Amino acid sequence: MQMKRNGLYRTSDLYVTAWLLTKGLELQDIDRSNSRRCDFVFADRQDRPELVHQFLCGRAVGNLADFVFNLRRVKRFLYSTEV
Repeated sequence: MQMKRNGLYRTSDLYVTAWLLTKGLELQDIDRSNSRRCDFVFADRQDRPELVHQFLCGRAVGNLADFVFNLRRVKRFLYSTEV
């Protein structure tokens, strides 16, 4: 699930979340109100739609080590109370 609301971008996709962190988007919050999944809430940017599109189409270019680091970080976020 991905949506934009009030200058914020929300996604429940762990890999997209890790990619957006890798590309420098700021994680604002983790919405845990749904007991079945978490939504990651970002401050939206103009280039975010293109970054998500590139990632989902397999055309993303970036530092793989940073991506793996951020994926691990996102997984830790799921089990902690801090952002």
